[in-house]
This record gives sequence, C-alpha cells and structure tokens, in this order.
Amino acid sequence: MVSQAIDLLKKELPVEEGRLLLNGDGAKTTGLVLVDLVNGFCTVGAGNLAPKVADKQISEMVEESARIARLFCEKKWPVLAFLDTHHPDIPEHPYPPHCIQGTDEANLVPALQWLENDPSATLRRKDCIDGFLGSIDKHDGSNVFVDWVRNNDIKRLLVVGICTDICVLDFVSSALSARNRGFLSPLEDVVVYSRACATYDLPLHIANTLQDTIAHPQELMHHIGLYIAQGRGAKFYRIAFSGLNLPEFSARQSISSGRTEKQAPTRSPSELFKRMFLIPCVKDTSKLRVLSEVQEKEKKRIYHVLSGA
Repeated sequence: MVSQAIDLLKKELPVEEGRLLLNGDGAKTTGLVLVDLVNGFCTVGAGNLAPKVADKQISEMVEESARIARLFCEKKWPVLAFLDTHHPDIPEHPYPPHCIQGTDEANLVPALQWLENDPSATLRRKDCIDGFLGSIDKHDGSNVFVDWVRNNDIKRLLVVGICTDICVLDFVSSALSARNRGFLSPLEDVVVYSRACATYDLPLHIANTLQDTIAHPQELMHHIGLYIAQGRGAKFYRIAFSGLNLPEFSARQSISSGRTEKQAPTRSPSELFKRMFLIPCVKDTSKLRVLSEVQEKEKKRIYHVLSGA
C-alpha cells in the first residue's frame, strides 16, 4: 500500500528531466557542488545521523557522486565540496549532535577523500544546513561559494549529495534566489542530478519510539525534495560525458516513474490528494465546506496509507 501511494504521488507531482551532455569548452563553465558527502551522513554506524545498516539509495549516491567528481577533476573542471561540521558546544536543532569537528564524522567518505589533495577541488566546512549561508565568513561577510562561482566563471551548477530534501534543497533554493537577484553572476542554471542525491530513512514505527522525532520515509521525501527544488527553478538532467563510458539516456523522462512523456491524470483519490497540496480554486463558495470535509477525510486516509497504519 505504501509503495502504491508513493507511485501515485510521483504521477501527480512529476519531476521531469532531460539529458545533459558535458563536453568541450562548454563544460568548463560547469561547476560541480558536492553536498555533505561525509561519514556522519553516509557511512554505516559513523554517528547519530549515519545509516544504521547498509542503505541502497545512499550507497548508490556516494558511488555516482564519486564517479562524477573524478571525471570533473580529471578534466580540471571546478569542484566545491561542502562538509557538514559542528562545534561540540553549538548544537544544530532539532538534530542530535552530529559531524562534530575533529572527528571522522565530519570528514569526506573514503570514496572521496582524495579530493582533499586535488587542485581542482575547493573544500568548505559548514556549520549549518544551507551551504550558501555556511559559506559566509562571520568576520568580513565574504562568501566562499559566491567567490568560487565568479572566479571560475561558472554559468551552470551541477549539484549532488545528501539530504535531497534538506541540505541539498536548502542550498539549491538559496543559490537560485541569489542568482535571481543578480548576486551570482555569471551563473545561469542550477542543475540537480537526481541519481547522485539521497536522503535518510526513518519509518513511522521507529520514529514513534523516539522523543521529539517525526517520520521520514526515504523514497517519498527524496521525491518531494526533488519536486520542491523543481518548483524553485532547478533543472534536472541525466548526465553524459562526451568520449567517456557513461550510459546514454532518453531526451525526457519522469524521475522514478520511467515515463517518457506526460500522462493525463486519472480519476482517482489522488485527484483530491493533488488538490489538497496545490490549493483548490473554487468559484462557488457554497462548495467550500463540502470540499473541506472531503479533503480532511482523504488526508487521514492517505496518512494511514503512507504510514502503513
């Protein structure tokens, strides 16, 4: 039932992506941003917010991110890696202590530790969710990320990392807002590579055993993070490199659903689900009370489906 509800959500809230070919001089204006590929979020048993057991989505994200980073550095294209790092006496609410400075939690995963010595890579330790804000120097107000974009003449950002719906989403949203206000010239596009993003999994039955904790179903929240980023103006591409052995992808697909073109929505309970989240437009005010009652019933039904209750 949970899987069916998630499939339903993906059909009603599609995230469309195309194919991006990186080659020649044009690719030199593309910068790669790695968000928080540190042990504290990715390595099994590495800390309070690390996966407790092997996680397929996170493992594949690390593998794909490391491959893309290697290719960028081989081409001497700019790479910026954010590393979540916190002072032990300054907590980041509402999360438990994590990625404490001086510990291995705050270090890059083994597959990316080589970046520390690569001349194409810039590493930035951040003490907050949003890498854009975490790039601001507290003393002089300068911004490492903004300087990196300008100094490398970056016109397109390619963003990967963890968590899709938290640190990745916040950074993408801030970068797009800064671009829109003219703070990030010459930046034009922010691209999220969905295959190289991931988030954590916290089922409802486990969340209910923990104090002040809410459920976080992995696949659902990953898709929601992508969908919101799309709404902020991010673009989505599957990546191919000219002359390199990377898979080819179709021109446009819907992420996770496998559809190659948009489908007309079917009449189903998902129609009400869509209305709840997209805010209904009702001209006849006499229908508002009835619609509200139907929405509330449907909201409770979908909650039970998603939570497995």
